[in-house]
Amino acid sequence: MAGLKTFDAFPKTEERHVKKSVNGGLSSILTYFMLLLIAWTEFGSYFGGYIDEQYSVDPTIRETVQINMDMYIKMPCQLIHVNAMDETMDRKFVSNELIFEDMPFFVPYGTKVNNKNDIVSPGLDEIIGEAIPAEFREKLDFKSQVDADGNPLFKVDGCHIYGSVKLNRVAGELQFTAKGWGYRDNGRAPLDQIDFNHVINEFSFGDFYPYIDNPLDGTAKIEKQKSISRYIYSTSVVPTIFQKLGAEVDTNQYSLAEYHTAPKDGKIKLTTSIPGIFFRYDFEPLSIVISDKRLSFVQFIVRLVAILSFILYMASWLFRGTDFLLVNTLGPKWSLRFQPTMDNNGLLS
Repeated sequence: MAGLKTFDAFPKTEERHVKKSVNGGLSSILTYFMLLLIAWTEFGSYFGGYIDEQYSVDPTIRETVQINMDMYIKMPCQLIHVNAMDETMDRKFVSNELIFEDMPFFVPYGTKVNNKNDIVSPGLDEIIGEAIPAEFREKLDFKSQVDADGNPLFKVDGCHIYGSVKLNRVAGELQFTAKGWGYRDNGRAPLDQIDFNHVINEFSFGDFYPYIDNPLDGTAKIEKQKSISRYIYSTSVVPTIFQKLGAEVDTNQYSLAEYHTAPKDGKIKLTTSIPGIFFRYDFEPLSIVISDKRLSFVQFIVRLVAILSFILYMASWLFRGTDFLLVNTLGPKWSLRFQPTMDNNGLLS
């Protein structure tokens, strides 16, 4: 055992030739503290995982898409028609698939009026926690609600339109127009009753998750007078899959552009300025997969050793470089590695 203690394959400087300094010890403490901090951070990343985003050409062939909506329009329900038309010139009368409910028009608290929502990608934890599927409720009859004298409790001046519709998964347009304006009908809505002031509570693609925020959710377009304007919402839809701990949510995100045109002098041109609300949609060929991943233990150890070794290497060279500059500019007494003492002073010092 004594022989092993004296054996050293890498000879070191003898202790009597080593001079310790306060500055050197302080730099060592700072280096070790930095190493512990980074190691703690890496351990947190290892146990907490990281968010991985993959972009690829959408491998899934989808023939149809579901559009979910919940809107208030300041017009009687019997004067509103909803149609869909896509680039294949396929037209569909979707009013029969939606629920029309007469209601007193109002703007809910917290709605952004004549303003846009900030378009941000929702976080993975937010999606997993709020992806609760739901269905729209049954229709209510506000007109039947009267007081003791038989008078209506509410002034019914609006229409609540909500529900889900399935359409061809190609570029198209969902059109909310007044009866007889834009499509031929056996009658036409009077111009003085057309008012497309509206509130959008929900507008999404795919399965209906009411707690997930979308760019159009909670927005409204309100004018001081009756609106015979043309509102166009242009959306670009990207299929997105969120994955975490075995849970998977297949939904869609979309970008948004808005256009608003109003007829001059209140005159409507049937060819260019039909009043209404138009949702244009197109689908990107790419899909996004956002998932929660973790490194393997071997990868974590290799990563941790590599980072800590690099920090030690850089710290040693930083210490030497700083010491070299101080000695050459201010003199040996400013050295970080060796501080002269009284014992080192000779007769000629």
